[in-house]
Amino acid sequence: MRHLKAVFSVPSAWCALLFWALGFFCITAASQSSSQIEGPNIRVDVNLATLKFMVKETDGRLLNHLNQGHFRVFEGGALQEIVFFEPPRNTEGEMGPLRLAFLIDMSGSTLATRAEELAAAGTFLDSLHDFTEVGIFGFSDKLMRLQDFTSTRSLAQKALTESGEHLGPTALYDSLNALILRMKDSPRATQNVVILISDGMDNAYRIAPQSISLAQRNHVVIYTVLVPSAGQLYISSSSPLSQPGASPPAGDDREAKELAFASLSLRTNGGHFSGFETILNFDQVMAQINDDVFGNLYSIGYYTDDPYRRKEDRNIQVEIAFPKAYIPARFETLPERSTVKQEVIAALFDDDALDRVPNNLHLTFREIGADLDLLPQERQGGQIGLPFRIKISPFSLQKTEKGDIRTGFGVIARLLDQQGEEVARLREIFRVNLEAKDIRAGRGIIYTNKLFAPPGVYALKVALLEMATWNMTAFERNVRIRAR
Repeated sequence: MRHLKAVFSVPSAWCALLFWALGFFCITAASQSSSQIEGPNIRVDVNLATLKFMVKETDGRLLNHLNQGHFRVFEGGALQEIVFFEPPRNTEGEMGPLRLAFLIDMSGSTLATRAEELAAAGTFLDSLHDFTEVGIFGFSDKLMRLQDFTSTRSLAQKALTESGEHLGPTALYDSLNALILRMKDSPRATQNVVILISDGMDNAYRIAPQSISLAQRNHVVIYTVLVPSAGQLYISSSSPLSQPGASPPAGDDREAKELAFASLSLRTNGGHFSGFETILNFDQVMAQINDDVFGNLYSIGYYTDDPYRRKEDRNIQVEIAFPKAYIPARFETLPERSTVKQEVIAALFDDDALDRVPNNLHLTFREIGADLDLLPQERQGGQIGLPFRIKISPFSLQKTEKGDIRTGFGVIARLLDQQGEEVARLREIFRVNLEAKDIRAGRGIIYTNKLFAPPGVYALKVALLEMATWNMTAFERNVRIRAR
């Protein structure tokens, strides 16, 4: 995943309408939309589990000289066969003082993946050296200091977990420049690193060369992680926005912004991460950056018997046959995250990936408290609309410390005829902001949409996935669309 250059540009539209009615937080979308973009191919070994970690002695010293024979891996109490093993690249385990800053887009545009980012960043912090000073910074319209540079990991962890959404324009480059100037004043650090997480959508992208020059002069290495915008809905060739002769939306310079964002890392000897990998396995992205900066990670792989088992139910343990050795934290790439749910997330952005989504999701996934209702049919033109709604219980969702809900969902709905052929589809990403007082008042979340098809008998298949937690619930209903 080092130096990925999968940069793409597609028109985008946000067609969700937010309103309050009947005590529910409602999200409606009146049109079907799909997309077709080019991105990196995703290839995974379905049953392969990968663990990456550093090993320390109890006195804090690194142990980078161990071999495969020192390790045993257990899952659910059963000993697993190690199928591959890679020792750390940094055989000496020594480095000079380092200053490392997380710079996180808090403008709200990347909130769909925020929980995944923060969980992986937390593992990253647990895997740092004692001599590394870490700072946690955010930005929307300006640089925000969440935690100044510190060697105390608990302070950095606290700042990560308490970071929230700050609405406003995105001042990515101004904030980065201010952070670089802040980092240059450290006489102790022999290396400065910035991990920048954003969708890159700053209208001031043309000043990227100035940021690059400033970083180069001050010996700052930048790693850029391009994550999809939470409110992004891609439009396919079937959309009126992309018909021959149609003009792209005014100011649509997404590709130029993404290229400018990537150049920050590629011209400062860092690494750029983009494409589906950034949301499909953020743990892996953080592990790659950690290994690139420090080179102290062991990699171990084994085949699990149950690729669908939930992560928290696996009970993975790594034993080390070396006195006083321990593992501070692990980066984990597990089949539960890289098979079915990966295909669903990919399908939210890629037309071709829809064909790989299994048709029997409703038999396996009921992780979100939600119900599907069919609404009265209605005619529109020569076709009949099949409206439906999804009612989501807020009590099944993770909440902030204040009891609010700040999350995003992806929805995929398909109508299949009696031969199993698809006749209609829709997909959408929408965001939810629900305050604690509204939850206490009994308000829930409702998403409504409709599919159009000729009269006939169909199977309606709907998948609902929370982007931040990867929890998913799926439904199937047999429906008859009647001629009116």
